[in-house]
Amino acid sequence: MNDSYNPKSKFSKFMAGKGFYIALAICVVGAGTAAWVAVDKTIDRIDQNNNEIIEQQQTPSTASTPEPTYGFPDLEEAGKAQSGVGVDNNKPSASSSSSTASSSPSAAAPAASEPSAEVKAQPEPQPSSFILPLSGEIFAPYSNNELVKNATLKEWRTHDGIDIKAEKGASVKAACDGKVSAVRDDPLMGMTVEITHHDDIVSIYCGLDKNVLIKEGDTVQVGQAIGAIGEIPSEIALDPHLHFAMKVAGKWADPLKTMDKVTE
Repeated sequence: MNDSYNPKSKFSKFMAGKGFYIALAICVVGAGTAAWVAVDKTIDRIDQNNNEIIEQQQTPSTASTPEPTYGFPDLEEAGKAQSGVGVDNNKPSASSSSSTASSSPSAAAPAASEPSAEVKAQPEPQPSSFILPLSGEIFAPYSNNELVKNATLKEWRTHDGIDIKAEKGASVKAACDGKVSAVRDDPLMGMTVEITHHDDIVSIYCGLDKNVLIKEGDTVQVGQAIGAIGEIPSEIALDPHLHFAMKVAGKWADPLKTMDKVTE
């Protein structure tokens, strides 16, 4: 029999020539179908989950849902020691750190007022009190404008100071803080020093040795040595002494009363 008229022979030839491509096409179609089915099922599952979420949001919940803690424990629980976990007591707590931080500005507040303390007016220094220029007997008092007889000059004169007995060469001191306003060799009262003090008070030291220890314009402190006992020409008949006088506002004044050494 002739093979050209055999149907099986033709199919076999066809499959031998085109069979590979047909099988490949079938595989591609099958893979595409399987992929579409998988995608369709996935989409259905997503839609179902979305519907369930929407239903839960629309249905009010009777039970209170706890608020998320975002990884932080409750404040009360944070203060409790967890069982099995060691607590470092040396570490500052959040509350103590907060209180420290909040108190820092208030603690620094007094520092802002410190500059005002610096600009406050300083109290003026109080003037020093008076002292007698040397120790000794006061044998001739202030006459308060009354005339008294001068034993050396043999005449009546006012005695405008006090006479303090002392040995020649005895140290004479400044009666108070002040500035030396005059140093002169007076023909009647001998070597004389004047010191100007507060409240327009001037102390006068007569009968000093010519070698005085200060000069005009010097600033002296109370008790500072200014010279030594010398001679007083107008009172040379008397024992060696210091003639000590005072003026207040340019007028003679009782030295003892001016220095508050006696009461009125």
